[in-house]
Amino acid sequence: MVHDRRFPVEDHIYFQTTGKLLPRRISQILQELGYKVWINPKQGNDVDLKVWYDNELILVAEILNWSIKSRLSKKRRKKMISNLRQYHCDKVLIYTNLNRKHLPRFSFNGICYIKIGYQVLPKSYYEFFQNREQITNRRIDSKIVKQDIECKIKEYLRRRKI
Repeated sequence: MVHDRRFPVEDHIYFQTTGKLLPRRISQILQELGYKVWINPKQGNDVDLKVWYDNELILVAEILNWSIKSRLSKKRRKKMISNLRQYHCDKVLIYTNLNRKHLPRFSFNGICYIKIGYQVLPKSYYEFFQNREQITNRRIDSKIVKQDIECKIKEYLRRRKI
């Protein structure tokens, strides 16, 4: 294992795989709860997730699977808010770790949020950070993590009466 690397794989691969992992897990949970879900295939210029119930769009989401050292730029925050505001349904930011100073900007724009509280990683990535003693707010994608995220999503849906 190379110890001078910041990530367990090349940067762009790391960001791509971690960026896709949480939306896929959330999509799986919502589908198991009976919703139809669309995931943005390219993590591009639209929301990350769209959710339907009885052919009605009920929820859109932007999802950040970030570590505690990640920073949200003003430009990215504005783009996320703009993406979400295009829709006339519940809007939510689902995030793992984020400086709380950004949350009022989302709330002010009618966007709710769900805090996961830890970055979700494939086992090999987690082990890389574990070997470097950098596992604060990081967990392996597992059945327990899925159950925890499912509880947070169900609570949000219950609270919002969705």
